[in-house]
Order: sequence, then C-alpha cells, then structure tokens
Amino acid sequence: MTTSVDYCLKGAAVLNVFTKEFENKPVYIKDGKIIFVGESDAYEANVVVNCEDKYVVPGLIDGHLHIESSLLTPSEFGRLSLKQGVTRIFADPHEIASVAGVSGIQYMIDSAKKTPLHIHYMLPSSVPATNFEHAGATLDADALKPFYQHKEIAGLAEVMDYPAVAGQNPDMLQKIKDAQEAGKHVDGHGAGLTSAELAVYRAYGIDTDHEASTREEALDRISAGMNIFVREGTVERDEKALLKAVTPLNQSHFSFATDDKSAADIQKEGSINFNVALAIEEGIAPEIAYTMASFNAAKAHHLDNVGAVAPGFEADLLVLNDLETVAIDQTMIAGEFFEDQKEPVLWLPGQQINLTFDQKDLELKLDGTKKAHVIEIEPHHITTKHVVEEVQTDSAGNFIPDTTYAKVAVAERYHDLGSGLGIIKGLDLKAGAIASTIAHDSHNVIVAGVNDDDMLLAVSTLKEIGGGQVVVNNGDITALPLPIGGLMSDKSYEELTAMQDDLNEAFAQISDLAFDPFLTLSFMALPVIPSLKITDQGLFDVEKFEFINIQD
Repeated sequence: MTTSVDYCLKGAAVLNVFTKEFENKPVYIKDGKIIFVGESDAYEANVVVNCEDKYVVPGLIDGHLHIESSLLTPSEFGRLSLKQGVTRIFADPHEIASVAGVSGIQYMIDSAKKTPLHIHYMLPSSVPATNFEHAGATLDADALKPFYQHKEIAGLAEVMDYPAVAGQNPDMLQKIKDAQEAGKHVDGHGAGLTSAELAVYRAYGIDTDHEASTREEALDRISAGMNIFVREGTVERDEKALLKAVTPLNQSHFSFATDDKSAADIQKEGSINFNVALAIEEGIAPEIAYTMASFNAAKAHHLDNVGAVAPGFEADLLVLNDLETVAIDQTMIAGEFFEDQKEPVLWLPGQQINLTFDQKDLELKLDGTKKAHVIEIEPHHITTKHVVEEVQTDSAGNFIPDTTYAKVAVAERYHDLGSGLGIIKGLDLKAGAIASTIAHDSHNVIVAGVNDDDMLLAVSTLKEIGGGQVVVNNGDITALPLPIGGLMSDKSYEELTAMQDDLNEAFAQISDLAFDPFLTLSFMALPVIPSLKITDQGLFDVEKFEFINIQD
C-alpha cells in the first residue's frame, strides 16, 4: 500500500543541514510538509519534478529587517522577497509603529496576510527609541502585550535602549517579561556594547544581536552565548568583516539579515541570496552558507521544524541551478511552488504631516571662532564621526554651506513641536537639497541642503504629498511619494524602483555621492547609534548621551 503525496522532487543534490552534506535523494512533500527524504516505494506523488543536475536547499530566512526600509507594503515586499528565494522573514515594524502606534502594527499584520511569504513580527521595544526625540506614538508594555495573541508575533524586537535595561526601567523589563511569558524570545541591539554590557543583556534573556560589525565584536557575542545576524543591507555592509569570525565550530551561532535594504537594491543584487553568494565568494563552504541562511536562523528565533529539508519540516525550499551564485530555478513555500501575483494594497488612514518650517528654522549663527560640532558621515555605515571643524560664515557670522558642509535639520511632524538644526559633512552637495519623512527611528522630517530656499521647498513638498523623498535643485522638484505613513509606497516594486531611479538621477545632478543618500540621511536622526546625530530637539552626542550646542 502506498501513500499519496503532492510532490516528489527527484534527481537533485539535497542539502542535509545536520550533516552538512549534499545527498542525491528524492524529497516527498504533502500538505505543506516534507514527508520523507530518500528512496522509497511507500509514496506515490501526484507530481514528479525532475531536478536532475540541480540542488535542493531550505528556503532562505532573513533574521532581522524592517519592511518599511524597502518602501514597500508587506504584501508587495513578499512578492519581491520570494523571487529572491526568501521564504521567511522576521520583521520589526518599529518604523510604522513610531508613526502610527498600535494601528501601524495591526496594519502590518493585516497586510502580511496578503502574501504567501512567512512574515513573523517582533514587537518594537522602543517607541520612541529614546526620550531625546518626539515620535508619533508611545508604546508601553501594556500597549504591546495584547499582540502576543497573534500567531504572527515571534517576540520582542531589538532592545536598543541599553540604559533602560541596565537601569532596570520597569516598563522595559515588563516588555521583556511579557515576551518570555508568552513563550517568545527577545532580540538585542548591542551597538558598541562591551562584554560587561552584553552580560547585562544576557542576564535578562536577550539572545541575539545584529549590530556586530567586526570579527572581535562577533566573537564577544558568541562568548556571551548570543546568536549573530550577519548584516548586509543597503548602508550597513558588515558581512565581509564578520565572516572572518565564522568557523566550522561556531557557525551554528551565525545567520543572515538585511536589516535595512531598499527595494531597488534587493531587485538589483538580491536579499539573503546575496548574503549567501557573498559568503561563498569569501570562502565559506556552500553547505555552511546555506545552513546559516536557513536552519541557523530558525533556531536563533526558537522555531521548530523550520529551515531543513527533512521529515516533519515545513516544505519551504529552493531548487537551484547553481549553488555559488544562488541561481534559483523554483521556490516552494508551504508545499506549493511560488507563482508571482500582485495583491491589492491595504491603506493606513489618518496619517498627516503637521509641521511649521520656515526661514528662521534654518538660521545658524556662529561666534567668531567659526568652529562648530559637525556630523561627519561614514560611508556605508549608520555610525557617524563627531568632529569639530572650522566652517565658513558671512560677515554677520551666519554659517555658509558649501560642497563640504551642508545644513541638516529635523522637524517634528506629528504635533508641530519644532526642529533641530546642525551641520553635516559628507553629502558632497554642489547645489539644492534633499528631504525625507524617513528618519530613524521616529520618522520626523529630515532635510539637508546648501540652499535655504530649496530646503524650504523640499519640506513643503513633503507636506503636500503626504510624505516621501524629495530632491530639489534650484527650484526643480523630483519627488517619490510614500503616502502610507510617510514610509511606504502604494505602488508595485517595479513602479517604485522606476521612481527611485528618477530620484537618484535627480540627486546625481547635485552630488557625486557613491552610496545611497536617502538611507544614509535617514540614520543621521538616530540617537542610539554613535557618534553625533540630529533630532527634532537638537544636536545629540551619543557618547555623552546628551544634547550639545553647535559651539561650546
């Protein structure tokens, strides 16, 4: 007597993540599960798939990301991700929660139901990220706790407020406790933390981190018993450095993440498939690279029966034509081969930009020394340098921007609470201004420029279109509307990419910058990442954890 199954994949070299070997065995699949791997007369398949000269590996998993950074809705992000072989993601909806609170989280859950991509959400731990900026919402433990009833919720997202944990802030500790009592786990955000500080996180059960950027930091986290998400996004390019820490003995502690990656970059170079190909190129054995991208990520997130091509596991897998380049032939998710299909976009109502921003908000007078605290961009990183340098002023002492130094301002966009102003180095602006409603983590309006009129026009344009990204060049406007919370587009990823191309072409007319200006600019407002940042309340020294004047 034989058992009927849905599929049999025959002829492929199948990755065994437990032995780290490729084995030429048939794979039998029924009702979304893998039933058996190996030769057997006990199963009869409705569909036999010839996979001669191909490879079968588990579906790829992104261990930590923000969907909003792609500028796509969750349903559209699903389309794009599945084409890259990503079958499961763990997303922190921190961005939309900072804008719209609990309604933003619910929106993300609802939109995720319109894609076959497995989307798990980690509830945002810090909205607002700190008390040094104003956000659109404040989410305490009581606001988050009801969401653990949703099956999509996998835990508490990147705990980035180390002082709150170390200082035993009651609300932060309650958030951690609620996640753990719900049978979930807690992600870390250990940027710049020492071994002693990591030990504090571990004492409260925080067991992952995606902020390691060097081999030494990675090994510190492994020694503390943490799992590491090797990050390779649009700005944060940490993978090559971190791969130097990976060995056959410790590889089980490593998996991959994109964190913040634009739709254009995902379409151009890939998602976790890019991480895998880069790892193989850097000398990691394919069987380890694919295990890191699947089984290791599932275990880091405490998932059972996910991330392996083995009996009883979820039938999420890839059929590959080539291992080293991750050349995808077919993607199977929940036991069915993925077929591309666009879904209607859900809307998030009630979001408006409420701010006043005029010439007086751009007035920057310096004393006679002409020396000022300056935010210096570090290319391809979200950290900045804190420098004190001499800048140009006019006869009245007013700062004069040039190709080296630009003005940068953040304006609170929810309750018209004012703005902060500073100087930024590294955008290399020859003219004009750029502005965005994406400004991590509170997503106020951020604008940088060398022409006050263009800066004002950029901000007023964002207000008019309901949020987005704007380039202004001597009065000429190129805009990318993001009407869903000022963070996400209502367009397909193909349409969005075309609009991003137009925006990048407009930016290329005012700067020769070789990296993503908007994603880079968005992190200039993040006061939990070293070293000097700007919020709606002013210039913030992350090392001192306090506001400073532009001149001391």
